[in-house]
Amino acid sequence: MYAVSESPSRPIETFVFMDLEATGLPPSRPKIAEMCLFAVTRHALENLQYRNSHPKPIPLFPRVVDKLCVCINPDKPFTPMASSITGLTNEMFSWNKKQKFNLDILHMMTAFFIRQHPPICLVAHNGCSYDFPLLKAELSALGLSGLDGIYCADTLKAMKALDKENIQLSQFIYESKQCGKKMKYGLQDMYFRFYKAYPPNSHSAEGDVITLINIFQQSATDLMWWMDSNARPFNTTRAMYQDSERLPDFLQTHEKIQQICPSHSQIRSRQQVTRRYSFSHGDTEPVARDWGPFHPRTSDSPDEINNLLLLFLGLIIITWIAFGNSYII
Repeated sequence: MYAVSESPSRPIETFVFMDLEATGLPPSRPKIAEMCLFAVTRHALENLQYRNSHPKPIPLFPRVVDKLCVCINPDKPFTPMASSITGLTNEMFSWNKKQKFNLDILHMMTAFFIRQHPPICLVAHNGCSYDFPLLKAELSALGLSGLDGIYCADTLKAMKALDKENIQLSQFIYESKQCGKKMKYGLQDMYFRFYKAYPPNSHSAEGDVITLINIFQQSATDLMWWMDSNARPFNTTRAMYQDSERLPDFLQTHEKIQQICPSHSQIRSRQQVTRRYSFSHGDTEPVARDWGPFHPRTSDSPDEINNLLLLFLGLIIITWIAFGNSYII
């Protein structure tokens, strides 16, 4: 889509909050089972609306939000712990006939990102240790290096860094710190500190994304400021593991990968996509110029035309000789 530097050269305009549910933790080489993306603009986060509530106002969830939530057949057994936490089983994906992580997912992600205003930053809680490396591993299994032009930032790192620098986050007061207890930065723990209740629908991709946005809103100004300076290109993320397996549809349609990569889509459309018809100056009707692979060109080279003419002339001579001999006899 566009060139990307080591850190954003200007403030991030779109924050894409992401959460993945998978078959297990890194040692088991997990596969993605649920992926959810919510795109929220900087304008929406800078101009929050509040609901009057005791003892303090609560920010309303942004209304203008683009959403992409996908169920993906991991084609790999869930670990018992992952299944008990998420409530997902392999039978669920089989019964509902869900597909694997394939080129269709890439098409959806690419279309989703193209619709957002850059710079774009993926945001995930503990993303640098789990979500980003796992997504990178799935993309690598399809032969992709990553997501060109997309930044990423981890809210877990951001909150720890801001707290370490003694920056007072907006309404971000740790009661446990006053009691001398070790602070917890888990998603559910952070939500409890702000809302005095545990979040609903935990450990579902969509539920956790909503929880993350609710937490982010409480200190949006400081967190956006931190990410403007500390977000990094997604492609610098190291894959959680290297999967030697390649999906069959990728092997059969290798060129489709390049066509859907954001950084190459426009180049390929100009250089490699052929057009059946084109107009030249003064033309009133389309003229066949560049023929594509599904429209084979007819044989009209000079050598072939000459050969046809010689063959036709030979047939005339042979016919004349045959009729001439019969007349003489």
